[in-house]
Amino acid sequence: MTHARRQLGRLGEAGQSLVEFSLVLIPFMLLLMGVFDLGRGIYMYNGASQAAREIARSASVDLWKGATVGNSSETQAVKATQKALVPGLKDSGIQISCVDVLDAPKSCMPGNYVRVRISIQYTPVTPLLGLVGPFDLVAVSHLEIS
Repeated sequence: MTHARRQLGRLGEAGQSLVEFSLVLIPFMLLLMGVFDLGRGIYMYNGASQAAREIARSASVDLWKGATVGNSSETQAVKATQKALVPGLKDSGIQISCVDVLDAPKSCMPGNYVRVRISIQYTPVTPLLGLVGPFDLVAVSHLEIS
């Protein structure tokens, strides 16, 4: 076998490796971006759950001070802090109400509950998941008024 034929064979192998690498790279990158999106979604849902708990705690404590549910300065400060911490959280995504054990609207009296519902829109960055569209992450927290 001549030297020129050996060189030609090596070039063909390099081209084959490049094609195989490009075929494997696309699914690998999609998988990696999917894992990244899953982590981001879990982080946002955890943040929404924590925000619901913090706002419910503040709203139930402020009811003792005679404030209407969710309108005290302390609760507004907690809402502002949570909006700064949780990506995508807006005032329109925070609902505060007083309910009973069966989740029916009631007055804010001892024995009833403060319910905080947080809704955040999550948009994945992975191309295939992005086609499905944005998802709504919802967290609800109940805290008894004692």
